[in-house]
Amino acid sequence: MAAIATITINDGQGTPVAHDFDPVGIENGIAKYEDRVDGITVGYPTLTLSVRRPTKGRTSNKVMIKITQPTLEQASSGGTFVPPPTKAYDCLFVGEFVFPHRSTLLERQNVYAYAKNGLAHAVVASAVEDLESPY
Repeated sequence: MAAIATITINDGQGTPVAHDFDPVGIENGIAKYEDRVDGITVGYPTLTLSVRRPTKGRTSNKVMIKITQPTLEQASSGGTFVPPPTKAYDCLFVGEFVFPHRSTLLERQNVYAYAKNGLAHAVVASAVEDLESPY
């Protein structure tokens, strides 16, 4: 089991910038991390990670990751008062791995590699970045 610690992830800029997602804590088995670089709490990009073990009703392990990138907007008051930014919307990624309790390490490694490499594939990148469907 890994101790909760800062996770550094590069962004998607032409010259990638490394972002530190610092640990916030663990609540109900979900580890939460924030990129606090901008200083406005409501605008922090977040990453959550959880591992759920099999139960009586579920025979699979579930590993979930969620990445949220909020976008802030500045409203105009029409006067000299400038209200604080508010969250306009979130861009979101949610991924879930489901591994039967009988799965082997090699099977889990393969699915992880397929997911990681599949997300980097040009067809997937075009779908995500350009909203282009395969044809």
